[in-house]
Formats: sequence, structure tokens, C-alpha cells
Amino acid sequence: MIWAIAIRNLWQHKTKTLIIGVLITLGIMLTFAGNALIDSMIRNSSSIFTEFYTGDILVTSTETLGAGVFGAQSEDAMGFPVIPLLRDYDKVAEKVSALPGVKGVARQLSGYAMFNLGNDGMDYGLFFGVEPDSYFKVMNGIEIIDGRLLKGDEQGIILGYQSWKKIKDDKGIEFKVGDTLQLNSFGTAGMKILELPIVGIYKFPRGNTRFFPMSFIDARSLRYILGRSGGAAEKVAVSKEATALLDTDLDSLFADDSLGAVETGSAAPAKPSKDSSSVFDILGDSPKVAATPSADQDSWHFIVIKTEKGVNADKLISKLNAEFDGADLLARCQGWWVSAMPDSATYSGIQLLFNVAIFILGFVAIIIIMNTLVVSVMERTSEIGTMRALGAQKGFVTRMFIAETGFITIVFGLLGLALGALIILALNLVGIPTDNDALRFLGGGGILRPTISASPVIFSLVFMGIIALFSWIYPVFIALKVSPLKAITTE
Repeated sequence: MIWAIAIRNLWQHKTKTLIIGVLITLGIMLTFAGNALIDSMIRNSSSIFTEFYTGDILVTSTETLGAGVFGAQSEDAMGFPVIPLLRDYDKVAEKVSALPGVKGVARQLSGYAMFNLGNDGMDYGLFFGVEPDSYFKVMNGIEIIDGRLLKGDEQGIILGYQSWKKIKDDKGIEFKVGDTLQLNSFGTAGMKILELPIVGIYKFPRGNTRFFPMSFIDARSLRYILGRSGGAAEKVAVSKEATALLDTDLDSLFADDSLGAVETGSAAPAKPSKDSSSVFDILGDSPKVAATPSADQDSWHFIVIKTEKGVNADKLISKLNAEFDGADLLARCQGWWVSAMPDSATYSGIQLLFNVAIFILGFVAIIIIMNTLVVSVMERTSEIGTMRALGAQKGFVTRMFIAETGFITIVFGLLGLALGALIILALNLVGIPTDNDALRFLGGGGILRPTISASPVIFSLVFMGIIALFSWIYPVFIALKVSPLKAITTE
């Protein structure tokens, strides 16, 4: 009977019902469509990051602050992110490899350096240091558009198309496969200069345009750039011209012909070693790391894990972290969201700002709905008073107004959900073009086609409930103050 009375009352006040209904419809429609769009961005980015950057699970050091595969929050003197090495690597790798549900495992270093473009200045770049034979079997999504992948212990760089295009557009330099690129690094390890041949140019077939483009180099070269050689001297190849003075008698450098020759009986000075790793740091030449492996050849920042299809990555993360803690290993596992920092934080910020705006809109809608219901209560004073005079209890009046508010919210809220779903389906068919870097970054690259998932539906239903809850509280309070006497004194 309550619902019948509520529907009759709403029909008798069609104008006010329609005003309230339109506000609820618009609010729910915007809430659903906006969250569905953002949720689609996040899910699309999740598949991109797990396929190309972070894997399903990333193992990193517990010493890393704000750990992400692109760098940490701590920085060295020159502003380059510092990523602690993964300690007890062998023990950590053993536990990871023995875990059921793991499809593939790859090791990785991350670091930043500058492209030295000579008279044209420098450009900033992010590099993944990898063992190509194992890494590209696991993370096999890149598309080579020129050249090839690195092989075995080969030194070289697979240049990202973004970096290649940026250098070409900004500097007018068009690098080709076979050209050499000089990389400079300035940090706590000192100044490092390294020349590497370009063996390939790649791009991702789909994916985010990161604000810092990424290239692949061999792990040994990146260790040198980052100063991760464990303090051991690395042999380097330096041009004869750069080391010519090392064979010169130091006394002869200061000899004056007018004063005569240096005494023949003096002992010859010792010659500096050409194998010193500090030679090129002082002379500023462009060395190439020799074939001799570094003393710290097993130093890595990350272990990238790809799981079997259908495996719950969160459960594997919890299990591995428990095993690391039990063995007192300074390592931890994390999913793509943390591993993609700071990129993933951008999505959180956008979603937060959008929902703040929606809640402000919802607050305004609640005030308007509440005022409309209060006016309705004032107009229905005689009706409410008569019901009270005939024996209707306060609980009955309360349930009647809750039923009215609930009916409006449910009917027009579902209408808003339907309209929001139609908008998302239309955008899915048409597609949202991402023609600039910012939109490409947010949209996951190419054409964004939003889809519907459970998360925005649940959020919209919760929002509907909040509107219904807060809209009836004050009008019911006013209605309950109506006494039976009002039925006699009010026309």
C-alpha cells in the first residue's frame, strides 16, 4: 500500500517529480559514463604495461622508494632517479622460478642518460638494460621497424621510434641502423661517456606514448653508464691518439732544450696503465666497453614475471612476498599499478578529480531535490495532517516519503545508467582519436574504445543510494512535524 500511495502522490505532482528525475538522470548518466571512460583507460593501460613494460609481477628491492620500473623517488646529485640493486639476486630468482603459474621470467635494469648530439645539444632518454636472448622471449611485444634485435652478448642500442622521431624533428638528425650514438651520464658514479651502435629501431604496435621515450641497450653497457661495476675496473677500448701521452716520459714534457737534456742516470717514471677505467672519464673520449664482463655482471634492478593465462597475479604476489619475508630477503613483489609509477598515478589523479566534480554536482542535486521535496511537503500539509488525524503513525509517514524518494531515484537512476551505457557504446563504435601525446598517454595509444565493466556500475549505484539517503532526511523531518490540527486549520 505504501508504494501505491507513493506512486499516486508522485503522479499528482508530475512537475516536481520530473524536475527531480531529470537531475538524478543527468547526475547518474555523467557519473556512469565518466567512470566507465576512465576505467577503460585504466584497463587498457593495464594490458599495455603488463605486456610491454612491467610484466604481470615485478620483483624489486625493498630499499626502493616509490618503486616503479621507470625509476624511484630518490634522486642523485644530477636529478637522475636512483634505483637500488636487487640484493640476494640468486636466492630471489630461485624462489621466483620455482613458483607455479609463472610463464616466463626476465631480468632488467633501468636507467636514464643523455643522447649526446654534438653541436645540436643533448636529449633525455630512458633505457632498459636487458639480456636480449632471454628478455625478448618473455617481453616479446615490440615491433622492429628497421634493423633487428640485439643478440647474445652483443653491445648496442635498439632505439625507440619516439626518441628517433623527436631527434629528427627537433634537431634535424636522422639516425640510421649502423650509426653510433653517444650516451652521457652525470651522477654519483661520475661522468660516464659511452658510444653504442644502433642495431635496430622499434615501436610498440599499440601503447602509451610515455613522456620519457624508452630504448633498449645491453645490460653490461647500462651497468657501466650507471656505475654499477661493483667498484672493479673495467677494460675499455680507447683510441691511440687519446692515450699517446701515456707513453711519454713525464720529464720530457717539461724539458727545456736550452738547459740541456735530463740526467741520464735518473730512473724512468712508471707508465700509467691503459686499462684504468678512469682514463676516458678524464679525457672525455667516447669509449666502448670491452668484451670482458664486469665484476658485477649479475646486478639487476628488477625481475619481470609473466604469469600463465588465468592465474591470479595478486595471490602470487602475496605468496612470494611471504616467502621473501620468511627468508629475510630484501625483495618484494608488486603488480603493474605500483610498477607503472608515476604513470599510473596520473590515472588516479584524473579519476579523483572527476569524482570530486561529480560529488560536488551530486551535492548540488541533493540540495535542489531536498528543497523541491520540502516545498512538496508544505503543499501537502493538509494531506499529511489528515492521515495523522485518521491514525497514521510517524513511521507510516516516514516510509511513504522514503518510498517516494526511492521510487524517483531508482526509476530515473536506471534511466541515467541506460543513457550512460548508450553513450559508452556509441563511443566504442566510433572510437575516440588520440592525436596528441597527452591524449595518447591517457588513452593507451591509437583509438580509445571505452567499454562497460562492473566498477562504474557499482559506483553509480552507490551514488544513487547517497542521493536517495540524503534527499529525504530533511523533508521527512518537516513532514513529521505536521500535527493533526493542521488538517483542520489548513485548506
